[in-house]
Amino acid sequence: MKAVLFDFDGVIIRSMEDQLLGWQLALAQYGIEMPPEELYILEGVGFEDIASRFTRKYNLPYDEAPRILERKQLHYDQPKSYEHYPYLIELLDWVRDREIRTAVVSGGTSHRVISALEDFGLSDYFDSIVTAEETFTWKPSPEPYLAAAHKISVSPEDCVVIENAPLGVRSAKTAEMKCIAITSTLAPMFLKQADIVTDSLVEALDALQRMY
Repeated sequence: MKAVLFDFDGVIIRSMEDQLLGWQLALAQYGIEMPPEELYILEGVGFEDIASRFTRKYNLPYDEAPRILERKQLHYDQPKSYEHYPYLIELLDWVRDREIRTAVVSGGTSHRVISALEDFGLSDYFDSIVTAEETFTWKPSPEPYLAAAHKISVSPEDCVVIENAPLGVRSAKTAEMKCIAITSTLAPMFLKQADIVTDSLVEALDALQRMY
């Protein structure tokens, strides 16, 4: 293991619950009550695509997709404070102390990811960041994780990915990387493609220590 690659939402910061609320509020305008799993299994898909998928799933007119996304963004863009997950700093310190390379691989915008890392004082922990603007395809394509490995000059087989979503797990495995999944948003049954499924970053650190 020469590198650990981190997904962002649901692994570093606790933000998926807020994204869920935004989509639920948008769909409530149509009398739809969306369960959390409907969104969480799509984590890693672009917002425009998610809105289009919801119009098909709930038999809404296709041209409602932009309005759904707009309503979701009205909530999402409101000022709010997030928190990072417990034991994140301890895990990052362990990785840094062993001079293991690191990167964040997120489907979010670079501005959002970099701003959040700076707000939490986490920027110095990561050697590189790959965001939505830097790849032609996104999860479950392997491109994002392969791009991160290339940027930090580590072979894919020497990388371990920490993920929380099925599409992210598939992206990591297609890139021929090992993957530790965390059940921060979904039950273990959704994450079975991962090499190891854990309940928290504490357990993820234990898994990394056993891999090292």
